[in-house]
Amino acid sequence: MKVLAFDMTSKRLTVGLADNSQVLGRWDAPADRDRGNTLDALIDGALAEASLQRSDIEGLALATGPGSLTATRIGWATASGWALAMDIPVTGWPTPEIQRRWWQDHELSGEEDSAIYCMIHHRGDEFYCYPIERGQTHAPRPVTAQLGQWQPPAESAWIVGPGILGYRERWIETAAPGVKVISEEMAVVGGDQLAQWAIEDFKAERNLPVTESPLDYGLPPQFKKAS
Repeated sequence: MKVLAFDMTSKRLTVGLADNSQVLGRWDAPADRDRGNTLDALIDGALAEASLQRSDIEGLALATGPGSLTATRIGWATASGWALAMDIPVTGWPTPEIQRRWWQDHELSGEEDSAIYCMIHHRGDEFYCYPIERGQTHAPRPVTAQLGQWQPPAESAWIVGPGILGYRERWIETAAPGVKVISEEMAVVGGDQLAQWAIEDFKAERNLPVTESPLDYGLPPQFKKAS
């Protein structure tokens, strides 16, 4: 089964291809205001390098948010339109779930006891993130806090996730003692990994109904603009 997966919810777009157990590649690009055209060009480039046509794709997968409102909607429109036209399945996951799955299987510099927080968004000096626990099977709930005042309930913690893109130095400057920030290169889980997860989902018949939007655009109710 040939699967194409992508994530365009953050400031870095990623596309991946897999054919059953074989990963065909990962392609990334910086996001800008013209994200729809950037995604199309990235997909076309990936398919060309893999010697595939759009008609060869048998399944699609994507990140469903939270994230950029416009980009997230473009991503779903791309996936659902393609799926309806070609009669192929779609699967996908919320951004915190993607980060949870990834970091539960990967160590952060060997610090297994560290707490992990998936950073999603900030507004002024406020931000919100999702705590990720080892062995967690349920969807994490968001935490809202103020920069410079937030102390995670652990001696050491890592901030991960797409919310650090472009702001890593700011998180480092304002983080409490013991809080470390992942590199921007590791902030986004690659499209190649998403494509592999998608193949697992399709084998288990975990599909998204393409006529019902699964998108999570947004902000927790308590997340307000800083005064």
